[in-house]
Amino acid sequence: MRILIAIIFIFSSIQLNAQNTDKLKLLIGSWECYHKELEDGETGENMTLDGQPYSCDDLTISLSSDLTGTESGGGLEFMYSIKDSLLYLGDRIYVIEQLEKQNLILRDYDPDQDKLSVFRRKFKKVTD
Repeated sequence: MRILIAIIFIFSSIQLNAQNTDKLKLLIGSWECYHKELEDGETGENMTLDGQPYSCDDLTISLSSDLTGTESGGGLEFMYSIKDSLLYLGDRIYVIEQLEKQNLILRDYDPDQDKLSVFRRKFKKVTD
């Protein structure tokens, strides 16, 4: 029985690792934020952050195969990783809601909070 449990555990670990590898391959490239919305679909145009509308602000995230990345906003450089549906970009954590060859949808995630961020960011891939 212990052998069977060990085999199942090893197989599950290998499968999860393969899924993360596939996600990492899809993530490599530059992603441009083109839309930010509330979880109910509203754009949040009437909400402000420091007196400015809360928007994508021409945000582009570039992710390399060596697990490093940059952010266009301030030239921020970071290491990134993925675990299940969580994307770690430096010290920030996001939930991956959708990841396809040309589309990425992220939500901010704080493990110390009970719920996800109300904002959803949609990205399109601009370079591989």
